[in-house]
Amino acid sequence: MKLKYKFFILLIFFLIPSVKGAENLFLYKGTFSRTIKIEELNKFIITNESSNKLKNLIKITNQKEKELHKILSLKIEVPLKTSSKLMNSKIGEVFLSRVSEIIYPNKLLNEKLNIKAIRSGILISSYKNNQKINLIDFFKAYPSQNIAIDLNALSKTLKRVESIKELIEFYSDSPFKKLKDGRSNT
Repeated sequence: MKLKYKFFILLIFFLIPSVKGAENLFLYKGTFSRTIKIEELNKFIITNESSNKLKNLIKITNQKEKELHKILSLKIEVPLKTSSKLMNSKIGEVFLSRVSEIIYPNKLLNEKLNIKAIRSGILISSYKNNQKINLIDFFKAYPSQNIAIDLNALSKTLKRVESIKELIEFYSDSPFKKLKDGRSNT
């Protein structure tokens, strides 16, 4: 019985094609959708020259080439042990759940699968790149050939982050500093 089980597992490994990482990036914004190869983005980071397709995407999405290059090449330190613990905590699950609404395997809207794919992409890219990752490293480690980004959800999230940042800045720079510090006479 055990021999049949082991043989079955080996057969599955040889019959199922392995996915090395994302090859195509699908961008969705309402009815708008475009595709670009991850390799084109990687080439853009290395050479700082955008392909015609990337130039069109930059124009359509109202981005600036320098800003996109900066975002794509930004390296973030992601220690494996700490990030693994964080992503498997309740807070990490909430964070991954929110990110999975923005980034997910194309045409697969399964939240549990999306969360596992994001977690896997982060940890594998961190492992392969001395515990530092950028978006391209993440895409290359993402366990799906096609990755989708919902630009509407990304925009909403960035607006929330910006409004929270503005609120914090207002509060810290406001005339209510005495209240914040507890020195008010009222």
